[in-house]
Amino acid sequence: MFRSWLKYSLISNRLIHTVARQENNEKKKIIVLGAGWGGFQFVRYLKRNKYDVTLVSPRNHFLFTPLLPSTTVGTLEFRCIIEPVRTLSNLHYYQAYCDEISYKTNQIHCQDFFNPNKEFSLDYDYLVCCHGANSNTFGIPGVEQHAFFLKQLSDARAIRNRLMELFERASNRFISEEERKALTTFVIVGGGPTSIEFSGELHDFIVEDVAKWFPDVKTRVIVVESTDHILGTFDSKLTDYAMNILKSRSEITLKTNTYVKRVDENEVLLSNGEVIRCGITVWSTGLSPTKLTSTLQFSKEKRSGRLYTNDHLQVLVDDKTVIDNMFALGDCATPINQSLPATAQVAVQDAKYLAHRLNQKEFYLKNSNDITTRNYPVFSFSNAGMLAYLGGYGGLADLKQTKATGFLSWLLWRSVYLTRLVSFKNRLLVAMFWFKSFVFGRDISRF
Repeated sequence: MFRSWLKYSLISNRLIHTVARQENNEKKKIIVLGAGWGGFQFVRYLKRNKYDVTLVSPRNHFLFTPLLPSTTVGTLEFRCIIEPVRTLSNLHYYQAYCDEISYKTNQIHCQDFFNPNKEFSLDYDYLVCCHGANSNTFGIPGVEQHAFFLKQLSDARAIRNRLMELFERASNRFISEEERKALTTFVIVGGGPTSIEFSGELHDFIVEDVAKWFPDVKTRVIVVESTDHILGTFDSKLTDYAMNILKSRSEITLKTNTYVKRVDENEVLLSNGEVIRCGITVWSTGLSPTKLTSTLQFSKEKRSGRLYTNDHLQVLVDDKTVIDNMFALGDCATPINQSLPATAQVAVQDAKYLAHRLNQKEFYLKNSNDITTRNYPVFSFSNAGMLAYLGGYGGLADLKQTKATGFLSWLLWRSVYLTRLVSFKNRLLVAMFWFKSFVFGRDISRF
């Protein structure tokens, strides 16, 4: 009887797998490049049961980047703000790099993340490019070798370990005052939201935790911005407010109309000839195209190198030629008629628009070749506003309805980002660690 049951089970499993393969063969194939704001959110909103969906990304998780600066000083722990790709059902995932796209044959070429010698190709019916962008070094010598970026979780971990190393080294009473001053001088290059929010988190860490555990250590934070103001995308009154807040803090020096000419291991050369000896240089000065974007021979925005799309997010080979089944969104692309900012807000709206479009029956039916854009609305970005944290329980809110500063803006900043986290688990963890940091302080361990 056991043999009969075992035989029946094996036959049933084979039938199930055969049916599943047949169903996948009957579905159109979508390949998504990237697991960031564009790629991950697109897959979330897509009717994945209607397609054979594959996601290719060297990063196997989605990162909630607005809270990334909080992890550099221990306000939040790293796993609070990530969501594994594999939590999405009905999805094939490859941890790999896409290094070539053959749009004429509907095929991509990939390189395994762990073994560069392992290469493979994948076929698609639709390709969605959301492979993001790199940090822009502007070709300045030493940046790649010596600066710390703040774009990935690994960057935040490296910054956190470096900061704790510097505080521990500076607390050693057997070093000179000159060396101690250099160790605790931190240079932040860039005046955008990421840089300013990092400076705010660093301010809180210094005032609330470093002052307690390293009372003899005096820190200096230098923010370098090449224009005459920070947070250039915000309302001018909010920008002025933020600059006044930074200037009022004893440990922070704001240098505007100044740029970096060279970065060495322990010093930075500025455009005015000043040499700053420092323990760490954090670089956040905008974006540049990835290697894949740079190699694609399509129409691109000259200033940023981003791929041009039409208003339906379909990639343009040139001004007149559209690739019907290839889409691009997020930081790697912008519609040719709308030069949009490379922000999470834009990427999410891109993703929702394209997912809702591909959820239409004429797209996912296997025998349908109708991928025209007739009678379908074009993509239109709706700016919901911007938020930024300045430290000291204060922030900025640049919204359509109002412009606000101070404590209420900080509450709004926290409330909005808490609700935008992609899972209940993450919302619970973030709230828990905010409470833990407020009551018990930040963790100062280095590991």
